[in-house]
Amino acid sequence: MQHYKTRYHPLIILMYHCRMLSPEQIKRIPRTTRSNWNKFSHENYFGYEMAKDYIEDFDYMKDVLTNKHLKRGMKTICAMSYGYKDIITNIEGNKKLLRKHRKDITFSIERIAKYGNLKIKDACKLFGVSRNWFYRHREQKSCSKSLLSKCFHQYPNQLTNNEVSKIENIVTNPDNFGKTKTTLYFNSIRKGIIVCGLSTFFKYADLTGYKKPKKKVKNNRPEGFRANKPFEWLHVDVTHVQTQNEGVQYVAFIKDNYSKALLGYKSVSHKPNSGFIRDLFKETFEKYNLLSQSESINILSDGGSENKGAFTEWLNLIQAPPVVRKLTARTEEFPHSNSMAESTHSIYKSEFMQGKYSVDVIQHLIHLEVFIKYYNDNRFPFEFFGFTPIEILNGEIPNKAMFREQISERRQLRIAENRAFNECSLVCV
Repeated sequence: MQHYKTRYHPLIILMYHCRMLSPEQIKRIPRTTRSNWNKFSHENYFGYEMAKDYIEDFDYMKDVLTNKHLKRGMKTICAMSYGYKDIITNIEGNKKLLRKHRKDITFSIERIAKYGNLKIKDACKLFGVSRNWFYRHREQKSCSKSLLSKCFHQYPNQLTNNEVSKIENIVTNPDNFGKTKTTLYFNSIRKGIIVCGLSTFFKYADLTGYKKPKKKVKNNRPEGFRANKPFEWLHVDVTHVQTQNEGVQYVAFIKDNYSKALLGYKSVSHKPNSGFIRDLFKETFEKYNLLSQSESINILSDGGSENKGAFTEWLNLIQAPPVVRKLTARTEEFPHSNSMAESTHSIYKSEFMQGKYSVDVIQHLIHLEVFIKYYNDNRFPFEFFGFTPIEILNGEIPNKAMFREQISERRQLRIAENRAFNECSLVCV
């Protein structure tokens, strides 16, 4: 009869050495086998260094496995940990979320390690963070003098209290209500009021109370387009503006696509006809001497009757170097939208007038004149990086790095100022 040597499961050997087998189970193992196992030395086997930490912690594991209450509690903790880590992993920006709640997480890790008799490293694993992450965030100081609650000594790159105060004054100034953060930023940095990056200004503006009026969102709007030079594409559209005492006024703006500058405007108290639009374009062409342009000029409008008749007759009679053609938006011939013109109406009513109304026609015309000045000379579209529409129209080229040098210089001064900050009661090293 052939004899086969018994092959033992690796866990049986481990359980034998940890005295986790019952006397009955030990009797089933031959004495010679147990004698060989007693001679077993961890250090003589390959992989000891990799397994060393687990070997040292195995007494804790044995206590958990042999005590039903500890075993049940650890299963519960593990289940909670798996669920927590699954949620954190699937949340967009989970690292930012962990940093936001670092105080609660580090406190929980310390408490679990203390009451569960665990090492900090093992407690960190339950929360899906590293030991380095725990110690780094546990040592962070929460400073009441900082808007970000960050120690000025540990985080000297943050804005100083003086800079934050300036931003707060900007965003809470009633005269600035409704203006975009981009406009407030470039207007302030050009005047030397603040010197910081655009994203930094946005963050602190939100923290100090910036509020922007809500605009109606239009869904499924056809895409717009961009011109390659000034006067290549001109937009026109009519909107109605309510006055308190004299009813509705009809306003038309002519807008240059490339620079976004408003080239002309006109207002009447009755529904405009094609002569109204024709006269507006005549004035604009004369003001900017467009009939002497060598490049083609394209005019985009909607399909309203005011954009036909006398207006198209005038266009057909133009005897000048440029070829002037008119297109209608959202048609088979030209599927793009006239959103460039439509956005002007929204800016006028929401950002400039802030939902208010002119008292009468005289005040209405004054408001229109002030709006043109504001829009062309004091408003800063994001893609122009600090230039106004009228400056782009006059030949300026957007430069993303225009303020880079002075921002860099101010950053060095800010770091030195924050490191010397001595009004905080925290002791930082």
